[in-house]
Amino acid sequence: MSVAQLPVAAVIGSPIQQSLSPSIFRAAFAEAGRDWGYVGIEVSIETIGQAISEAIAKNLIGLSVTMPLKEAIIDFLDEVDPVAQTLRAVNSVRINNGHTYGLNTDGDGCSDALVAQGHTVISGAHAIVLGAGGTARSVALALVRRGASVKMVNRTLKNVERAVELVRSYPESSTGDIEVGDESAFGDASIIVNCTSVGMATTGVSPINVEKIRRDAVVMDAVYQPLHTELLLMAQARGCTVVDGLWMLIYQAMRQHEAWCGTVPDVSVMRTAAEQELSRREQ
Repeated sequence: MSVAQLPVAAVIGSPIQQSLSPSIFRAAFAEAGRDWGYVGIEVSIETIGQAISEAIAKNLIGLSVTMPLKEAIIDFLDEVDPVAQTLRAVNSVRINNGHTYGLNTDGDGCSDALVAQGHTVISGAHAIVLGAGGTARSVALALVRRGASVKMVNRTLKNVERAVELVRSYPESSTGDIEVGDESAFGDASIIVNCTSVGMATTGVSPINVEKIRRDAVVMDAVYQPLHTELLLMAQARGCTVVDGLWMLIYQAMRQHEAWCGTVPDVSVMRTAAEQELSRREQ
C-alpha cells in the first residue's frame, strides 16, 4: 500500500489474518480508479466500541464485520436495517458523517450469486437450505424475500425450528414462505444451498446424498476452502449447475461496496483477486 493509500475501510474481527476481504476490496477500489486502502484489524468483542470510535475519527467509509462480532456490534451502532435486525447479525457498517448504519449482505450475496452464476430464477422456486446457523438464516431470509418457498434442513430439529421462526419474524411482506423440511424434500428442490461446515477442509464428505436431488437443480456450497467441495463435485457429475462459496463471498462484498460507495464493482476483478490470494496461501 502506497503512502497515498490511506485506509478508507477495514474488516474487523478475530482472528483476522485469514480474511480475503483486503485482497477483494483493494482490487475493487483499484479497478474503479480509487487510490484507497483497506486493512484488516484485530478486534475483540471487548474492544468493539473503541474500534468504531476510531473508524469514525479516521473518516472511514465502512467496515466489514466478521466473527465473533456480527451480533455484538449491533448495540454499538446508530441504526440497523430490517434484515440485519431480524437476523441479529451485521456483516457491514456504512459510516457517513459519524453516523453508523449496520447491514447484512450475506443472504443477498448468495441470491445474487445464484442468479448471476447459477442462471436460475428464485421467485417461485422450491429451495432447500442446509443448516440452521447464521449463514443459513441469512440465506433463507434472502430467498424468502425474493419469492422462494424455502425448507430448512438440519440435524438438530430444535435449532432449525428456531431458525425458521426467526426468518418468519421479518417485519416486511414477501411473496415467499419458509418451513422445516427433511430429506424427502430434496427431489422437489430446484435450488439447494449448503450452509453447514460439512466439506470444509476435508475430502470425500458431502452433507447430502446427491442421488436424491434433481439433475437440473442449482447447487451452491457456502464453503470455499476447498473451492471444489465434494458436494459440488458430486452434484456437477450428476448434471447439476454448481456455484462455489467464493462467489457468495464476492457478491456479498459487492453489496458492501455498493452500500459504501454507491457504485457496483466488477465482480470478476474481485474474484480474480480472491483466487490469487488463495493460490498464494497454498504455496
